[in-house]
Amino acid sequence: MVDKSLSQMNHDEILIMKGEMKLIKREITSIKDNHLKHLDYKITQIQRIMWVIFVGVAANIIHSFNLFG
Repeated sequence: MVDKSLSQMNHDEILIMKGEMKLIKREITSIKDNHLKHLDYKITQIQRIMWVIFVGVAANIIHSFNLFG
């Protein structure tokens, strides 16, 4: 068995790290392009529902003031 030189072992480690960095970049891109868009859509839906509820509550409060006044 031939022992690898230090520079060859360093080269092999660098290649492994480059591969891992490519995988990390791909995962970050997937999160950024896919998951964040879905989360933004869901948050927008929740905000719309909250506005509808707020308007309904405000309308009921105004209506109840008209009944008493």
